[in-house]
Amino acid sequence: MVKKNNSGRKISQVMQKIARKKRLKQLSLFIVLIIIALVFITGSRGTYQLYKFNKKKAELETEVKRLENEKISLQDMKEKIENDPEYIEKVAREKYKMKKKEEKVYQIVEE
Repeated sequence: MVKKNNSGRKISQVMQKIARKKRLKQLSLFIVLIIIALVFITGSRGTYQLYKFNKKKAELETEVKRLENEKISLQDMKEKIENDPEYIEKVAREKYKMKKKEEKVYQIVEE
């Protein structure tokens, strides 16, 4: 009977060693997967960096569109200033408070 008890103990110890090795392999695999995930997420070309670059790209594209519209507006204004005497007169009156010699300018003050 001593042999059965001894062999049962040895089998139990072997099974415990196998279980520990299995847990150690699983833990090692888990740690490796976490490290790989962190590299993909936070690395120099990771998903977080990609997200930031895409956000910045969208902001810059919006700014480019706004500046293109402003450029078109300024080109129209330049064209009017160069070729439209009525527009020049309008700007002179509104922006620079100019008047013709025979005109009187009345300023209305609200209370």
